[in-house]
Amino acid sequence: MTVLPTELSPGQTEDAAVQLEQDFIRIVREEIGMHEQMATVFAQALVRGLRRRLGGQEIYIPAPNKSARDAAIRKQFDGRNIDEISRNFGLSRTRVYEILRSASKLPLKN
Repeated sequence: MTVLPTELSPGQTEDAAVQLEQDFIRIVREEIGMHEQMATVFAQALVRGLRRRLGGQEIYIPAPNKSARDAAIRKQFDGRNIDEISRNFGLSRTRVYEILRSASKLPLKN
């Protein structure tokens, strides 16, 4: 999603709405596999509704809890499979080592 300055011109406001709509389409397609035409209708309705109800407000969206993912990484790590774990979880090697180190105090290496 796009982070924007607090004051936007009318054109920038419309561009931001279009970007939000595109983000919603992508999310709906990735998360539930909805067909693009239906996802577009859904996203347009969400953007219209959000603009009517919350237009101009900042919205806090909490990040997902990653403790279950981190526990799974620690459980799967055998000392030799860092590349596999990195690939499977979509994380960099550095981030995987940081997760491992946070629990077991492993030295951080790349």
